Amino acid sequence: MKQGREEGRESEIREMTKVGKQKKEDRKATMTRERKKEGRKEGRKKERKKEREKERKIICTSLSTMVQMLCRVWGVGMLSILALTTSNIILTLRLMQGRGMGGCEGGNSASAVIPQSVPRSWTSALSSYNQSEYLAFLRAASVNTSASRVSGMVVAAGDFQVDKGRGRWDARRTYKIHDSVFTGPRYQPLTEELPICLATQTSVDRLFWLAQVARYWAASMSVAVFTPDVEYGIARAYLTYLVVCFPFLGEKATFHFVYPKGHLPKDLPIVIDQLQDRCDQPLAVLKELLKKRDPKMLVWRERMPYPQNVVRNVARKNCQTEWVFLVDVDIIPIPALSHDLSLFLLSKTAKNCKKCAFVVPTYEVDERASLPMNRSTLMNLAGRGRARPFHQKVFLHNQHATNFSRWEAREKEHPGERQVSISHPVTNFEFFYEPFYVARDDAPPHDERFLGYGFTRNTQVYEMHVSGYTFHVLSPIFTLHWGMQVKRSRPAWREKQNNVNRRLFEGFKKEVFARYGKDPLNMMATRKPQRPAKVPQPRPQARKA
Repeated sequence: MKQGREEGRESEIREMTKVGKQKKEDRKATMTRERKKEGRKEGRKKERKKEREKERKIICTSLSTMVQMLCRVWGVGMLSILALTTSNIILTLRLMQGRGMGGCEGGNSASAVIPQSVPRSWTSALSSYNQSEYLAFLRAASVNTSASRVSGMVVAAGDFQVDKGRGRWDARRTYKIHDSVFTGPRYQPLTEELPICLATQTSVDRLFWLAQVARYWAASMSVAVFTPDVEYGIARAYLTYLVVCFPFLGEKATFHFVYPKGHLPKDLPIVIDQLQDRCDQPLAVLKELLKKRDPKMLVWRERMPYPQNVVRNVARKNCQTEWVFLVDVDIIPIPALSHDLSLFLLSKTAKNCKKCAFVVPTYEVDERASLPMNRSTLMNLAGRGRARPFHQKVFLHNQHATNFSRWEAREKEHPGERQVSISHPVTNFEFFYEPFYVARDDAPPHDERFLGYGFTRNTQVYEMHVSGYTFHVLSPIFTLHWGMQVKRSRPAWREKQNNVNRRLFEGFKKEVFARYGKDPLNMMATRKPQRPAKVPQPRPQARKA
């Protein structure tokens, strides 16, 4: 029995030894497989490394070839550049002779060519389109592409210059007018392609608005600028800067200069070419240029009446289209406005109405808000108190007759409305009504006896009303004014201008009555128009964001 147990243990030992050998062989096999696997990985790495080396050699060879080719071409290129430079100098001299450069003293005759390099990149924060980031928005909007850039567009030595011995006088020989001191290459073609032209006017200190006005307006533009004394030199330098830095403005606009006979234009020794390196600083550049005005000049300049109606008429009459959209320089068109208006003006509704003025509603928008692209977005801002009808808080009667409540109601009746149509007619016309409207160019002009502030726009709209024009509010389009306006105290000089114009209105209303034989607002029964009583303003209902 003892022998049997020993044999059993020996059998177990042999079995364990056998199992141990098997495990050892299995481990060896596993290690062999892993080594082979690692070897294959190393082989693949070496192959990839060889491939990268080949690619690197190919690239280096290509670059070397390109450098050699460039080096060979460099000599010829330099000769070509020298030849082109010489020809450009000769051409510039001929242009100067041909244009009669006997304009203002001290003129900067350097030509300004639009740079061909792509500007610096912009961060996503610059695409918000709000007023606080306005300067960045302007420059971001002018990123140059082959589609938007005007190839070879040049601001020549004689552009934006005037000859004081030429030009034309206004009806009272008080202001000298120089039409088309610069005209973009797309201006004339656009007057033939689209039936509408945007006309605006400005003093020099507000020129920076032009880039944003032009950003989304795709039709022609006519801009009149008031340029007394050294403000002529400032305007000339800054407009050259704008045209170069923002080709979407320069390519489709024509510019005109107006100045009083007692303050003839003076040029300034400004190196215009240096300004083109600061295309991302339009407002800073303008502020620096404005500092060149002498303090003594500012004493009389601040009190000089701004001839609003003179420059309005100049801008409007230089439009070459049947229809004119006359706006102030800080009224901003929304995207596609010119296209949508053009389609409407070509319709039977517009063509068959001979004495129609089509009102485009204007809203004030919080300067921190994003640019509203459509009426739905605008109503969302209005519901949150970040947009409201233009001049609602400053002077309600300025725009009250537009009936914004009825216009806003169409968003519920026709959500997502795209095609421009008439929302409703203006039925409660008021004397102080000053809408921004589209009308044919044969509408009555702005009376130029009204200078400075008060009775400038509303008297022209009043004459249109008396002569038989009807006003119709368009939907769903609109324009905007950056910033929510609040009442401010008027300086004494402005109140004085308003009182002078109020007295002038006494003669104006009699002339209008004699011209048309009508007095629909019973103006002849009163000695002078009084500001209407303050109308209680309904509190806007809160809307969901």
